[in-house]
Amino acid sequence: MEVSAPDVAGLYRRFAEVEARGSSQTYERLCLAISEHAGVLAFLRTVPPLKRQPNLLLGALRLLGADVGDPMAALDFAIEHSEDLRAVMLARSTQTNEPARCAVLLPALALLPEPLAILEVGASAGLCLQYEKYSYAYLGEDGGSVRVGEGALTLPCLVEGVSPPERVPQIAARLGLDANPLDASDPDVARWLECLVWPEHTERAERLGAALTVAASDPPVVVRGLAPRDLPTAVEHLRADAPDATLVVVHSAMVAYLDRPHRAALARACRAAGARRLGLEGAQVTADLGVPVPAGDFGGRFLLTLDDVVLGHADPHGRELAWLA
Repeated sequence: MEVSAPDVAGLYRRFAEVEARGSSQTYERLCLAISEHAGVLAFLRTVPPLKRQPNLLLGALRLLGADVGDPMAALDFAIEHSEDLRAVMLARSTQTNEPARCAVLLPALALLPEPLAILEVGASAGLCLQYEKYSYAYLGEDGGSVRVGEGALTLPCLVEGVSPPERVPQIAARLGLDANPLDASDPDVARWLECLVWPEHTERAERLGAALTVAASDPPVVVRGLAPRDLPTAVEHLRADAPDATLVVVHSAMVAYLDRPHRAALARACRAAGARRLGLEGAQVTADLGVPVPAGDFGGRFLLTLDDVVLGHADPHGRELAWLA
């Protein structure tokens, strides 16, 4: 069913007030302006519902050279360049590949019997498949720091209520599954992923560039396919490579792009494959996966889950992790 104009306005208003507020004043101001601009809302109605998401529009504006720091200029640009903007939004996806999420996922992976065989759905360029190529600086509530791993790129993460793993678990096999696999060595890919990083997040942009360099030197294998439809085939490949490993399906900030029936189907497919499922998603998406969500307002934070248990909540970009389990 097509989203109505008021619904699109509400989408951008919620994005500004819940996700961008306190994280990106640039995007908060621009998305509030979009929510009140009849012309841009009308434009958004001309693209499919799944292409109306704020991050996609914002990334496309930046790719085309719009000044997103000036809301009125950006709105005028969107109207004047609507055909170019539509073409970018139809051709591209918000494949934000945030390597810092590895710091949040790692303590959960360390709970599983080794070695591991990891299948990441929505892997993009595979930056969240190369755990042992990073090092991790876990910063505790007491101000202490624990370093894990030996990679040149260090991922810092504030932790509460959880002891960091002693080391990066042994990974016997890994595979990414994505509707549109990205080549980490392609400058066009790098430019698009950079445009998806919010303007104020300069550290994230620097980290992205460093992680792309690491991946380009030894690219993780990411195959084209859709979850949950192609998950069984991907699982078979991993099992052939590492028959005795603990198979774990990992997804972060991906399931929101599936409709609700496919979210539940992904959880069922993991169970049917005999795989553990490690997720980092929003609270509503987590509930749609069939996971009992604790009471409380998690705001824009993500829930870290293992199978059907909520382990903790985290900053969506991997900067913080609070353990609940």
